[in-house]
Amino acid sequence: MNVLLAGQYWVLHLAGGILVVSMVLLMWRLLVGPSRPDRAVAMDALTMIGVAGVTVLALITRQQVLLDVAIILAIVSFLGSAAFALLFRGAHSSDEQPGPQLHEDDI
Repeated sequence: MNVLLAGQYWVLHLAGGILVVSMVLLMWRLLVGPSRPDRAVAMDALTMIGVAGVTVLALITRQQVLLDVAIILAIVSFLGSAAFALLFRGAHSSDEQPGPQLHEDDI
């Protein structure tokens, strides 16, 4: 399968550069935080940038096997996101169920 993209020599390299800039910004968010869910979202976004980077590399080098690597990385990233979602369940104040509240007038 051969795919020819118009202007691929500069477009793919530009896309790779944009992915590197995005990765640097996400690494900053991963290291600074401020909270654990922010870091989990940054990690998930980093894996998606990894998938996009492997895909761009597959287009540049014209190696189809790299697309299989990108698909496997996307599946593993989804499983990791699901695990993080279960880990942080109930950590946010909006996740708590409101219970009956007692006021001074009720006592």
